[in-house]
Amino acid sequence: MEYTNEEINEALASENPWKIVQSRDFNGHGTFIAGVACGTLIEEKNFSGVAPLTTICAVKCKEAKQGLKSFYHIDTDEPVYAETDILIATEYLRKKAAEANMPLILCFGMGTSFGGHITGGILGEALRTIGDTKGAAVVTACGNEGNTSRHYRSDILASGEDVEVEIRSGSRHGFTLELYSDSPQILSVSIISPSGGYSGKTIARHGEKRRVDFILEDTVVNIEYSLLSYESGDEFIQMRFETPSEGIWKIRVFNETRGNAYFDMWLPIRNFLPPTTYFLEADPNITLCCPSNNANLISVSYYDSLNRSIAVDSSRGFARNGNIKPDFAAPG
Repeated sequence: MEYTNEEINEALASENPWKIVQSRDFNGHGTFIAGVACGTLIEEKNFSGVAPLTTICAVKCKEAKQGLKSFYHIDTDEPVYAETDILIATEYLRKKAAEANMPLILCFGMGTSFGGHITGGILGEALRTIGDTKGAAVVTACGNEGNTSRHYRSDILASGEDVEVEIRSGSRHGFTLELYSDSPQILSVSIISPSGGYSGKTIARHGEKRRVDFILEDTVVNIEYSLLSYESGDEFIQMRFETPSEGIWKIRVFNETRGNAYFDMWLPIRNFLPPTTYFLEADPNITLCCPSNNANLISVSYYDSLNRSIAVDSSRGFARNGNIKPDFAAPG
């Protein structure tokens, strides 16, 4: 359903606006961001958006289907969006700007910890294409993952060496864990449950898939390998935990490379996972939500404007490959 500027203004002036515009924002996040970016000047309240004369074209994105949320074990009332639907929304905005022969500033307030944290994947590259167009720019939010203990970076591992990464699970809430290394490094993993159950060492092979049943915990872990991830060509290992028991889960990572190696791991963002599940030895850096780590997008974090200090929750750079991000920090 599409509503024109005239229809929206008519609804705002009406005693029963929902009869004219039958769409409501129950979340409020996008509306708040739009108000900060281009809210109308209200002198008596000492308020103005950054660009109050801007023409707004807003898209209410369709929420993801239950099947996609179940695959990633996302069980939450928070809104979840599929990358395909977001791509359709961005293309709609691009076409509308072209039809009106107007410049486009695409304000993107979504993000995820899934992905290689370099280009933002397919979505990041699509946004980059828009941003590279004359008369267009894309501004992305960096997220609120700085103090969530959802990122782990290893030390350098010598050839044949291994390390145990400990994750505290405080509930039966399932989650997806992702590991990325740098090509041509090859890593393999095994999993140890809180009761001491051992998966055995899995095989680092492209396309390798393995289901591990931990009977005492009543937990299933699905492990998938990709030695050449789409985003960066690096190795990518995904581990999906179904009804994990409470306690300390250990991920043992083996360096199969004839040389040194290191890796990064990410748990889901705070919106998708209870705060009781986290890395015991977490790293607050490299926590920018994808696609804000794409070098060609404008990435905005925030600082504590009340005392002019670092906001501990604000996601931190750099990108995984060392690109300097974010571009600047706004008051928050």
